[in-house]
Amino acid sequence: MKNSILVLALLYSLSAFSQKTGSNSYKIDLTNVVDDRVKVTVDATLTKLGNSPDGKYRFNFPATIPGTYATLDYGRFIHDFKAFDASGKTLKVSKKKNTYSIKGKPAKLEYWAEDSFDAKIRKNKVFEPAGTNNQERRNFLLNAAGYFGFFEGLEDLPVSLEVNKSPSLYGLSAMESYSYGNTQNFYARDYHHFLDCPVMVSKPDTTSFMLGGAKVTIGVFTENGRELSRDIYKQVETSMKAIEAFLQGDLPVDNYAFIFYIKDHTEFESLFNGSEIKIGTIFKALRKLAGKGFGALEHGNSSVYYLPDFGGTTVLDGMADVCIHEFFHILTPLGLHSEEIGNFNYIEPKMSKHLWLYEGITEYFAGISQVKGGVITKDEYLTKVLKGKIRSAARYPTKKMSFTEMSENVLDKPYKKQYGQVYQRGALIGALLDIRIMELTQGEKDLHDIILTLRDKYGPNESFNDDEIIEEFVSLVHPDLQQFFDSYVTGREELPIQSYLAKVGVEYDRNYVGPLIAHPVNDNDVKRSRLIVGQKMTIKKVGKNDFVGFKPGDKVSILDDNLFSGPQALQPGETIEISVLRDGENIQLPYIVRTVEGTKSHYIREAKDMTTAEASLQMLWFSN
Repeated sequence: MKNSILVLALLYSLSAFSQKTGSNSYKIDLTNVVDDRVKVTVDATLTKLGNSPDGKYRFNFPATIPGTYATLDYGRFIHDFKAFDASGKTLKVSKKKNTYSIKGKPAKLEYWAEDSFDAKIRKNKVFEPAGTNNQERRNFLLNAAGYFGFFEGLEDLPVSLEVNKSPSLYGLSAMESYSYGNTQNFYARDYHHFLDCPVMVSKPDTTSFMLGGAKVTIGVFTENGRELSRDIYKQVETSMKAIEAFLQGDLPVDNYAFIFYIKDHTEFESLFNGSEIKIGTIFKALRKLAGKGFGALEHGNSSVYYLPDFGGTTVLDGMADVCIHEFFHILTPLGLHSEEIGNFNYIEPKMSKHLWLYEGITEYFAGISQVKGGVITKDEYLTKVLKGKIRSAARYPTKKMSFTEMSENVLDKPYKKQYGQVYQRGALIGALLDIRIMELTQGEKDLHDIILTLRDKYGPNESFNDDEIIEEFVSLVHPDLQQFFDSYVTGREELPIQSYLAKVGVEYDRNYVGPLIAHPVNDNDVKRSRLIVGQKMTIKKVGKNDFVGFKPGDKVSILDDNLFSGPQALQPGETIEISVLRDGENIQLPYIVRTVEGTKSHYIREAKDMTTAEASLQMLWFSN
């Protein structure tokens, strides 16, 4: 069996490497961790370096990587860099930022790579999902940019990586790999692919399933030893099936890896389970959690997650939402991207103009696919997902920068402060663009159709021209679509939220004044504490006009605001039960729903009297 594995691996490596002259060959030793550092060896003879005009050979570490939109300077984490010629003689090396200049042709490089998780740095801190971790015999998060550099101009050469590790550990990655004894070997078609396929080496906790013909694997490392891969699968299963339906079973990948690093913060469980807590616990949590980059980072065939575990089910809450977004990146930028991404410049990065496409539309698809797949209702989508995007997008400085300006300059001030808007205004651009496409084509096409058409044309290995993609996009729909891009994507006009939502039978008021369903706490004659603990708010004072029956000290379970102001809000005269913890006993207080005159910002609701055209367009919007 071992011989068969070795033969198959050899055949794979030969076929992959025969297409180009030379290769980037790395070895990393994970069995010997010294001061959070591991040793890396580069066999430069396999790279087949040519003659350098100035006699110097430059070995670079990335300044950043696609998807992070921030300066990371991975060269900071490299130490004791040494170069040797074919006779074993040490060559002179100098360093400037992320680049090592070697005087003379090297045959071998050796250096130590420090992890970013424990590094004491403040400026340009590495976002943890893009970071590195060297935890001997437990966990290694190998984001390749933090360990493996490249010779300038040779990024297109195929890559081989040999990992020496403890036999109890296993490396999960979207790359092709094989294991033999204490060694696991990985292969990538080039350096770009290599950086796009992080590896997590840890004790296996994995769950795999098939989705649209692709094998999807969930791999988890938890600092406290909890095995969570199966629980995470249960959390995302329904949403993933909705994505499969949205993509009509046509996934552009054969395999995909969800890679999770779960940070242990169960010491703060009392902050989330409703227990009585001390103010010192809050301050301790604030100090310990400050600067932690909880979140996720997408790759073509995988995504990396760095998330906290506060005990109970907290680590699983909202898991589907974050996974859906990252998974949708299999459409863009994996299958649809510009030259700036396809041939990324790791030394002096140049950003694409089209974050509305890579992040905005991805975030929009993540939400709308869940409506189309029946995971959430259209009311939940309107009042929770879309309303949240609208509220946040209102803070974007439209008059100061267009969305393409922000995208192209996102590494620099003042643009980088607006990066978070790719998930807010960017997603809203996606929603309005979808509505406009359906309107212009009379329902024959939608945004999903256009993205798939472009993906089929370009795919993972071809790049579009950054300056031409909008024109091509318009040509697939209708000439009048150009005005949308000119005004709201490359231009500086406010998004036409109200008029566009009206096309699909949705009413929106930025500042609504009129009758509203009274909230039993917020609109009542009571005062409550601002601090919410364990999903409960405490009633501090009760006035004579209280219409529910609260008492001071009552702990009221958090109520969904959309029950009182959403498109399908409660109706006057209905009676609902309010859950209250009083003197240690759970009781229910009846609330007879009433109205109150008030104001509501970003008030969104389904129109009561839709035209036939509006109803038809709404049906197309919310169905596959």
